[in-house]
Amino acid sequence: ELWGAGSTAPYLHDGRATTLEEAILAHGGEGGTARDAFDALDASRQAELLAFLENLVLFKLEEE
Repeated sequence: ELWGAGSTAPYLHDGRATTLEEAILAHGGEGGTARDAFDALDASRQAELLAFLENLVLFKLEEE
């Protein structure tokens, strides 16, 4: 589930991943294909994907 991914750290069912990148790379089983696809991206594409995921927030606070 990605809804609110940018505001729900720590990640994984047991909270062992502190970043989205750690969470992606820790996946196996059904998530292994997505993990491998992420790992195959160059660094700039990985950064773009992580930035997108970090924008999936449940709410944003207004800046003062």
